[in-house]
Amino acid sequence: MSSPAPIWLIEYAIKRLRYPVLTVGASVAVPLIILFISAGGFRPMPEYPLWSRPMEIMGLFLLLTLQPACLLMWFTVWIRLSESLFAGIRSQIEGSVESAIGRYQYAGYWPISIGLGIFFAFWANINPSSLSLDPDSEIFLVSTALAFGQIFMWSTIALILFFVFHEDLVLYRLGKHLRVNIFDLDSLNGFGRASLSQFLMVIGALALTTLQSLDREFLWVNYANGLYVGVPAAIVFVLLPTWTIRRNIRGEKAKALDSINTEIKKSSTALDRESLTRLNSLIARRDQVQHLRTWPMDISIFSRFLFYIFILPLAWLGAALMEVVLDLFLAG
Repeated sequence: MSSPAPIWLIEYAIKRLRYPVLTVGASVAVPLIILFISAGGFRPMPEYPLWSRPMEIMGLFLLLTLQPACLLMWFTVWIRLSESLFAGIRSQIEGSVESAIGRYQYAGYWPISIGLGIFFAFWANINPSSLSLDPDSEIFLVSTALAFGQIFMWSTIALILFFVFHEDLVLYRLGKHLRVNIFDLDSLNGFGRASLSQFLMVIGALALTTLQSLDREFLWVNYANGLYVGVPAAIVFVLLPTWTIRRNIRGEKAKALDSINTEIKKSSTALDRESLTRLNSLIARRDQVQHLRTWPMDISIFSRFLFYIFILPLAWLGAALMEVVLDLFLAG
């Protein structure tokens, strides 16, 4: 099955460009920043509440510039690395299973995600009371640029969330058919790395929202929409690709423990060397199996999860502290 158009473009960039990640990011960020500057987006207009503070304007337009650029850069990296992930999975399942599932089976519905992104931009992020669609208005160009920036950003977010969810759905389905060896769980770490990468994408996107606090106003309304979308996405992106493989690991552990317990019941409790050696070996093996992890990730992946969790609170704390420091400095 051929790749859908957005993924095909990323794959083309990866194959043809020397620095595809930077090129994709620059091709989005540079035109956007030029658009916002040309529209007067960084020019204070005291008579208009939304445009009265230069730092507020700068923070908003920097977010609209960097958010889609960084997400597309991450998506480029993800497309490149996911090839090795799926190659590793293919080696552990039957070819007929992969053909029946199909990596891009439902990916052709990606235009729907664009429509949802545009709808969310208008519904939750474009405030008509602070914009003007009158061509004679002083803020017409900057209003148009803001509306376009919100539409483009949320369309990009929706598109990437759609493709990531689709990939996770494929991993979920493939996990049902994967052969699990509980004594070689490192071969399943690809599922954990996929979750980790997607979790970092969401956390990084949420951390960028602190750009809205450049005006020293740490307001909940600036972060609400991002959290409404980001928190559920983070939960889904951690659980969905690992759910079935984790269930398989637990199932294989239960089978192994049942087998070992059966052998322990059959074993002699005599004190001769042979009986003691066999019984102690079975008990040791049972303890080993009981302590095996059930998540498809080793300690290094798990520790990175814990580290990434603190990125967002630290970013918000930094923004809040910056507000306090600047207030004290200006008051002095």
